[in-house]
Amino acid sequence: MYTATHRTKASATFFAAGLFGRHVVKDVWFPKPIKNDPILRFYKLCPRWQREVKNNPATLSERKKFEESEHMLNIIRSVNRMLNLEDELDLDDIYLMYLTCAFETAWNKKNKSPWCSVFSTETVGGLEFAEDLKYYYRDGYGYEVSYKQACRMLGDVMSHFENKSEYPKATVYFTHSGTLLKLLAHLGLYKDEERLKHTHYSNNSHQWRVSKIDAFGSNLAFVLYKCPSKYKLAVFHQETLMRLPNGEEFTDFNKFKKLYKSSSNECAFEEMCSIA
Repeated sequence: MYTATHRTKASATFFAAGLFGRHVVKDVWFPKPIKNDPILRFYKLCPRWQREVKNNPATLSERKKFEESEHMLNIIRSVNRMLNLEDELDLDDIYLMYLTCAFETAWNKKNKSPWCSVFSTETVGGLEFAEDLKYYYRDGYGYEVSYKQACRMLGDVMSHFENKSEYPKATVYFTHSGTLLKLLAHLGLYKDEERLKHTHYSNNSHQWRVSKIDAFGSNLAFVLYKCPSKYKLAVFHQETLMRLPNGEEFTDFNKFKKLYKSSSNECAFEEMCSIA
């Protein structure tokens, strides 16, 4: 299942081609996508998140503070010097160059994008940290409503496993960055001990790094194992087995349900998303 967008449809099609072969992919049936799908794009149906987070200037306050810091001013000077310019490029220009570098690298990794030539490792690190701040507050741990609303998606996962029937063997969804990041935070993954702030750039040891946890083609898998006496569940992110907040990698399914009970029988999505 994919959302009503061309990019997720393309992802689903190529995934099916890799799974079944290009010669039969034309025969693969996909459910008709739903605009603002309540599972795959739940945040589109959350007015409170839209108002208090997405459209709230305060959400980007930590990023703005970092952009006004000496670290970012040095990045602007560095890029201008690299191109033999005198302060002709501002931060918006440099961000655009940075994004072009990233997309051209993704499209053709064999050839280095000329836009990447102006960036040093330190410069890229600063621009990445600014992105970390943006997505930490918009889709991550910055606001409770951002990640708590992902109970709707995790509840859907649990309902599939509760059935425990032989078929379907797998349910595969193709969705967006905003969904994945909120779900990662809902699971308690990549959570830093301290709230991420602009002052944390110097130590550069934070876990919430979107260039690593939300790269192109990111994937998250929930796998239910039928063991001799019980069912166990594991979570894989980017094909890497994750350690859950309870300290376990393979956890008893009943323990998993208790760990995330708010996602199954206590997911008050409409209540948490309503505007008082």
